[in-house]
Amino acid sequence: MRGLFLSQSIEYRLEVTGDSFSQGDTLHCSLIIKSHADSPTILTDLSLILAHGDLKKVKIKDPSAFDPIAPAEIERGCELPARGQLTFPVTIKLDTNAPISDKNHSLYLLYGNSSDINSLGQLLLTVSPHAHLRAIFDTMTTVFNFTPKGETFKDGYVTAKLKAPDSRRLSLVNELSLSGRFVDESLELIFLFSVKKFDTSLTKINVRRGKVEARKMLAPSDYLFGGDFIRPEYIEQIVESAISEVATGI
Repeated sequence: MRGLFLSQSIEYRLEVTGDSFSQGDTLHCSLIIKSHADSPTILTDLSLILAHGDLKKVKIKDPSAFDPIAPAEIERGCELPARGQLTFPVTIKLDTNAPISDKNHSLYLLYGNSSDINSLGQLLLTVSPHAHLRAIFDTMTTVFNFTPKGETFKDGYVTAKLKAPDSRRLSLVNELSLSGRFVDESLELIFLFSVKKFDTSLTKINVRRGKVEARKMLAPSDYLFGGDFIRPEYIEQIVESAISEVATGI
């Protein structure tokens, strides 16, 4: 993927290997700067910044649209020759808990020669959940027959919304919000079930909504084998344990 940005007779081209990424990936980038000016330019504020963007604010060019996460290591103060070109290879490591792309937010790369992030070029990154989280979310649909309803990112957690299957065992469950994040090398999972609860009196039964939460901390030695491969039988045991807290025999 690539982005192109023009400012004051200088062309900034950012090239990134790949079109989509996952949490924890390494981005391999090239920032290529080409002069269309007849005199040299000192690039005093050359920048390449990983930032979290609010999509609605980006669209209306709100000055508060971006929240910088980390600047890339890139040379500043270099001279761009008249009609010349400079190329800077850069690698950027995404955190394992990096924000994913959802309908409201996404990561961006901001690039150019300015100390004002709102004056830089913008390249939107499509970031998906970490492969381990993706495997767990997929298990919920392929093994336990939950229906996916979208994924979001908030407060450091990736959350998958899942509709409960139409089964007697889960007849009191409406929906599951399954959130996950990495804590050091372990994986924290939070199962938040939206359930029906019954209030009974001598004359009537009222149905109201409630929440049931189950937290699980998965050590890498338990849920992984071969270094980086999910142990499906262990994940299924963890999910089964969480579901048992809301399962019914009705």
